Amino acid sequence: MTTSLPLDHSGLGVLPREECLRRLGSARVGRVAFVSQGDPVILPVNHGMDGESVIFRTASGSKLLASDSELPVAFEVDGYDVDRRAGWSVMVRGVATTVEDQEEIKRLNLIGVWPWADLVERNHWVRIRTFSVTGRQTVHPVR
Repeated sequence: MTTSLPLDHSGLGVLPREECLRRLGSARVGRVAFVSQGDPVILPVNHGMDGESVIFRTASGSKLLASDSELPVAFEVDGYDVDRRAGWSVMVRGVATTVEDQEEIKRLNLIGVWPWADLVERNHWVRIRTFSVTGRQTVHPVR
């Protein structure tokens, strides 16, 4: 496999921003990382995209607390093929905020993001205001 992607210092292909955003939009599950009570936490969430912002629904708890406090977070999606030793990863860094505006909430409700874990109602929207999007994928030499 050849690639036209530029390579980073470790030999991974650097994905362009537009491709990172496309992959963020096509993945249905990602992981949000934040600090809660001094400890790092990484949790899976169903998500969607609203422009360049990652959005997801949550119940009351640590994710909502992080967004109420407008703390820095990271968000990651990935894909891989174990047999081919191939994979990719996209990471967003930004600030989590709770969506409060009722008109915006109505609009987000129409995007089609529905949590898989549905025993508890997840009626709070969280937006990650993106300040950095990076992506990498494995690149193998032609054989």
